[in-house]
Amino acid sequence: MRTRSLSIPIALLLACLPATAEQRLSLHPDSSPKSRSDFIETIDRYHETICASVINIGEGMDRWLSNRFRDSTRPARRERAPLIYDLERLANTNGSKIILSPYFDLRDADGFSAGLRLRGKLELPRVSDRLDLVFDSDYNEGDLTPEIKEANRARIGNDERGAAGLRLRLSDDLKFRPSLELGLKFKPDPLPRIGLRLRLAHENGTFTTRFIQRFFWEGKNGWGERSSLDFEKSVRDEYLVRLNTSILWTETSEGVQAGETLQLYRFLSNRRAVGLKFGVYGPVEPSVHVETYSARVSWRQRMHRNWLFIKVEPGFDWPHDRDYKTTPVVQVALDIIFGDWVD
Repeated sequence: MRTRSLSIPIALLLACLPATAEQRLSLHPDSSPKSRSDFIETIDRYHETICASVINIGEGMDRWLSNRFRDSTRPARRERAPLIYDLERLANTNGSKIILSPYFDLRDADGFSAGLRLRGKLELPRVSDRLDLVFDSDYNEGDLTPEIKEANRARIGNDERGAAGLRLRLSDDLKFRPSLELGLKFKPDPLPRIGLRLRLAHENGTFTTRFIQRFFWEGKNGWGERSSLDFEKSVRDEYLVRLNTSILWTETSEGVQAGETLQLYRFLSNRRAVGLKFGVYGPVEPSVHVETYSARVSWRQRMHRNWLFIKVEPGFDWPHDRDYKTTPVVQVALDIIFGDWVD
C-alpha cells in the first residue's frame, strides 16, 4: 500500500467539505445559520484571492516574455469561460486557470493510495494571443483510455508522468486547429519534448466528430505518434454519449498500442450527473490481445459554486496480468478550479 501525503491546505479543505451550499444541516448542533454563512463567505474570499494570484502569475510571465517576443498589437482580454461539466474541456477553454485534484484510490489486492494532480493553462496574450503555458502533473501520452484510469496509479508507472511546456496555436479555426508544443516531460528525469498537434472537427447539430493527430519527439525516447478519433452526441444539461478510439506508436514501445472508451452520461440537474464508462486497451501489433477490460459507474456533483466538484467512481477491471480476474476498484476525487471562472 502506497499512500501519499497531501498538503495541509488540502487536508483542511477536505475537512470542511460538508459545509456546502446545498446542505441544510449544520456540522454542529449549536452552529447558527449566520456562522455557517460567515464561514462560506470566508472560503469564497480565500478562493477569489488564489484565483487572482493565478491570473497575476500568468500576466507577470506574459509581461516578462513580451519584452523579448511581442506581437505587433496586443489583443483584448477574452471573456471568462462558462461553466461546463467536462473539466478536460474546461482546461482548453479561454482564460488562465489551474485545476487541483486530490484523489483517493482503492484497488483489490493492491490496497489504498492517494495522490494530487495539478493541471492548468496560463495565457500569454502580450506575447501572442495564440500562446499558452500548459502543464499536467499526470500527463502520459501512453494513456489510451484517459477517461478510465486504473486505480492505484503508482502500480502502473506513475513515475513516468508529468509534463509542461509552451503551446502555440497556428490557427484558431474551429474546424482545423494545428498547434506546436515545446517543453519538458518530467519523472524520473526531465526530457525535452517537441510536438505537432493537428485537430480536425466537424459539428452537425448535436453530433460532433473530432480527429486529432499528434507527432512528438521526447529526448532519448525518440519519435512517436498518436491518433485519436471521437464521436460525440450531446444535448446540454440532458445527456452526453462519447466514443473514443486511440492508437499509439513510439520508438521505445513494443509495437502498436490501441484503446477504446465509451462514455454515457445523464445530467440529473445543473449540479449533478451520473454516467457509465467502458474501456479496453492492449497491443495490436506484433501480436493482438486485450491488456485490460474496464467498467465504471461515475457520479459527479458540483459541491460549491462553479469551482468545487466531487467525483465518486466505483467499478471493475479485468487485467491480463491477473488472468482477467474480476478486480474491484474505486476512486474518489475532487476538482478545485482557480483562475478565470464564472459564478
